[in-house]
Amino acid sequence: MYNIWPLIIISISFLIIIFIIFRHFPALAVLDVDNIPEEKENKIKEKIIKERIKRKFSFLDKFFNNILDFFNKISSSFWLRLSQVKQKQKDKDDKKILSSVGLEEKIKILLSSAQEFVKSGDYLEAEKKLIEVISLDDKNFLAFWELGEVYHSQEKWQEAKQTLLYALKLSEIFSDDIPSRDVSNLNYSLALIDREINDINSAYNSAFRALQLEPNNPRYLDLMLDLCIIKKDKKLSEEYLEKIKEVNPENNNIPDWQKSIDEMPM
Repeated sequence: MYNIWPLIIISISFLIIIFIIFRHFPALAVLDVDNIPEEKENKIKEKIIKERIKRKFSFLDKFFNNILDFFNKISSSFWLRLSQVKQKQKDKDDKKILSSVGLEEKIKILLSSAQEFVKSGDYLEAEKKLIEVISLDDKNFLAFWELGEVYHSQEKWQEAKQTLLYALKLSEIFSDDIPSRDVSNLNYSLALIDREINDINSAYNSAFRALQLEPNNPRYLDLMLDLCIIKKDKKLSEEYLEKIKEVNPENNNIPDWQKSIDEMPM
């Protein structure tokens, strides 16, 4: 059998310690460590050191930010200048090439260059190339169409509309050479522009012409239904909605269109 006396003695000692702590706990609770001179002095020193470090880091932060801004400006300026030099050299090379080829090949090169600028989002350079094409051939359907789309992308609605209308006239003059798909796309673009400038009747007419050429094109049907809803033409809206359900039953906008039509007065 184990001797339990050591355990009893330890337990009694532990209880005595707890009793002493609880007895003096109120005194410990009211003891203000911050008012002890040594502690107070240490806290003041700690606060001063922290403030100094903070000021130093703040200065360094501003210093490095200024350096970073400086190098960013130099870098931007350098790359801009480099881009300009490259563009000038490319223009010189293009001029050399263009001077050595015939008119038809020259137009192809300029159109290709314009399309590259459009892809990169450089609409200003694309516009220059297309205007150069038009100066060489003022009946070039593709150049006028591309130029109209450039203005469209820049939200220059009136310039876009007038340019595309001229392209549409050219498509009628040279109808045998212009694919019907291009003409329908052209009418679709005109409809989008007219909707932007709130010329709903013109937008409807252009969308209608596009659908005559491609009656099952989902984009054209979507636009036409939107226009019919804007015009509050319930009968036509229902007809085009049914057409969309046939052509593109997975269209996520069908419930919203149906709701808009149901809310129209009879």
